Amino acid sequence: MLTKHITGALIVALALSGAAAACSSSSSGANAQADAGPPDSGRVPTATTGTIERGQYLVDHVLVCGVCHTPNGKDGKPDMTLYLAGSRSYDFTDKDGTIVTVNAENLTSHNPEGLFTWSDEQIRTALTQGVDDEHVSLYPIMPYPEYNLLTRTDVDSIIQYLRSVAPNPNVVAADYPYSDQNPSAPPVDGTKIPHTTLPASDPGFAAAERGRYLATVACLNCHTPQLGADVPDLTKAFAGGKKYTFIRGAKENTSVNITPDMTTGIGAWSIADIVASLKTDTEKGTGRTLCSTHPGQADYLGKMTDGDMTDIATYLHTLAPVMNGPFKCE
Repeated sequence: MLTKHITGALIVALALSGAAAACSSSSSGANAQADAGPPDSGRVPTATTGTIERGQYLVDHVLVCGVCHTPNGKDGKPDMTLYLAGSRSYDFTDKDGTIVTVNAENLTSHNPEGLFTWSDEQIRTALTQGVDDEHVSLYPIMPYPEYNLLTRTDVDSIIQYLRSVAPNPNVVAADYPYSDQNPSAPPVDGTKIPHTTLPASDPGFAAAERGRYLATVACLNCHTPQLGADVPDLTKAFAGGKKYTFIRGAKENTSVNITPDMTTGIGAWSIADIVASLKTDTEKGTGRTLCSTHPGQADYLGKMTDGDMTDIATYLHTLAPVMNGPFKCE
């Protein structure tokens, strides 16, 4: 989600997934491009690998950008007349107790409300380093620290797809209070994200490692506790315990442990159980709908391919268990 960054111990987190899209750079960094002319101004496109189709799949069903960037209608369902046009707002409490309202930005190709004037490199920098076209750090509810680990091909695919989204003139309110603080949140260290415990000779090893990549960009942000503001504790990756609230005055929620710990995690779940939960957005055994902040609805994670769901489930099922919790959302 392209939102301004507020420094501090943030009560945060939508994995959303959401919603849109990954790290550290000050506004004067080499990747903070000054060129903001329209796409037909003679710039050479740099998003030259990947495909629009792959980009749509990532945006809609892996990173689930619409959870934040497509507001809901009165019926509680996404208002597709405002697809990726922004304006969904979230309230967070900063370390000094200030309540901060951030608003998901317009990601359509509209000029001037959307990304029309952004270069490919400006979109890439916002997505992976958290610096926007005005050299302002983004609020890390948009999980750019994790998106920094997206492959070049996947980032290019996302850029190509966003360029293809029909322009929508929706005007997004400014974040309040406005903040222009740098640098942005630091990138996640991919070398510290745990690998599957399966040996390389195991038939499921390749699937688990593919799942590691997908889980890192889709699940890590919400399901990992923080050492401090915007810094995940990767010794407890995927072990839950991150606290967050999105509605002013609401109770805090805490993300659940999705490592295979038998006491505090999902150790009693099979790979098939995890896949079924992703598909149906319900909990094994009880059938209860998962936490309302989990983007598992049919139009979001629920439409990932069976292969990708199985890869994620294989990875989570074969992680080293981490005792943490148990946690549950209210």
